Amino acid sequence: MARKANAKPVRRRRRIRQTFDRFVVLATDLNNVPKDSTGWTASLTSGSTTVTADFDEFGVVRFPTISTLTTVSYLLRIRDAAGNQLTQKNIPANREFYVARF
Repeated sequence: MARKANAKPVRRRRRIRQTFDRFVVLATDLNNVPKDSTGWTASLTSGSTTVTADFDEFGVVRFPTISTLTTVSYLLRIRDAAGNQLTQKNIPANREFYVARF
């Protein structure tokens, strides 16, 4: 008698897709609660190039000129509405977003 083949479906690896097409920063406190960031700005510096964007009131800033995955590391500076620097962070390459906790 012929045995019935134990056919198992072929498992294919799913390709991970990027979620964000532009680089996004989320500003939170140390408890991961988004900050009220009305009037805040963020700047990303890499080498001699600096890009600046404005936060919304929910602690989110989107950099429309920086596509993801990033290919270089950046220096992030976040300033409040009065222009005072609140924090400075180093962001490594190969990122879609960054959560700035301070």
